Amino acid sequence: MASNSSANNNSYSSGQDVAFAVMYSFIVIIGVPANCIVITIVRKTPSMHTTTNYLLMNLAVADLITLIMCPGIYDFSLNKVHLDKTVGDFICKLFVGNAVVPMTINVAVLTVSTIAVERYLALVKPFHTGLRLTKKRVPYVVALLWTLAVLSCIPDLITNTIDPNPLSTYPCKRPWSLDEYFHHKGFIVFTGVFFGFFPSIVIFFCYFGIFRGLFITNTICATPEGSSNTALEDQHSKKQLFKLLLWLMILFCFCTLPFAIFFIYLTAIETTTVASNRECLFFVHRMVRFLLIANSFCNPLVYAFQSSNYREGFKIIFCCKSTDESSP
Repeated sequence: MASNSSANNNSYSSGQDVAFAVMYSFIVIIGVPANCIVITIVRKTPSMHTTTNYLLMNLAVADLITLIMCPGIYDFSLNKVHLDKTVGDFICKLFVGNAVVPMTINVAVLTVSTIAVERYLALVKPFHTGLRLTKKRVPYVVALLWTLAVLSCIPDLITNTIDPNPLSTYPCKRPWSLDEYFHHKGFIVFTGVFFGFFPSIVIFFCYFGIFRGLFITNTICATPEGSSNTALEDQHSKKQLFKLLLWLMILFCFCTLPFAIFFIYLTAIETTTVASNRECLFFVHRMVRFLLIANSFCNPLVYAFQSSNYREGFKIIFCCKSTDESSP
């Protein structure tokens, strides 16, 4: 496969590299402080110390690490740099080769799925108290999510090494590349199904149940006539939270599924087909990977535009307002 890349290697560089460098730089420069702000708001705003917001803070932590370790910043800058094996393997595993970032992306996937299930149980099944996620359980759930994510990415960590071939399109050997995917078809299908398709189904099921209860059957947040202002505010708050989570779901599917679909498609076609369409597939690969990373940039923007609580928390922290003024 490396020899197939050498003929077209020059066409992959220059303008395309510059374009992706600018795109990655933009989402990192904006996304890193944005996620830091989300984490700070949840930590320093007492009224936001809820199970859902703790999970959203965990999502922001995962997104923050994803952007800081973003391989798109480093990989094409090393195309013409020759490193010895020890240093090269270290750089590939930590930065360029997608060994660390898949862990944080999988944490984000599991966290978004957990939030969907938590909201479904809280709103659709409110009397199943034994299944409810409490504040005391959140640290254990978060630890479990990170453990599962790390275990699921062991093949990434093991197989990411420096590529000694100077003509290779990629500076590192890694499962998620056109040069190496065919050696890891089982791992790619497993990851695509269990961290792409299956979470999407779970999230859709949960949010459809919430949508149905809110707007069709009116069994969630139904406020009888003559209700107090507090009850009306609570109903409005829950609907606002649903809109926030709905946008997170849309972003998740839009940014995550293309990557899973692309690589599962690769496993289903012949390597000769990949070789003959390599230039096009290489560009598609770069696009779906950018979307995957961009999800970590978009999430905090959703909080800002869809959640009045986060906007108010921002004002409290950064405009020196007293927390007592905004606490319910």
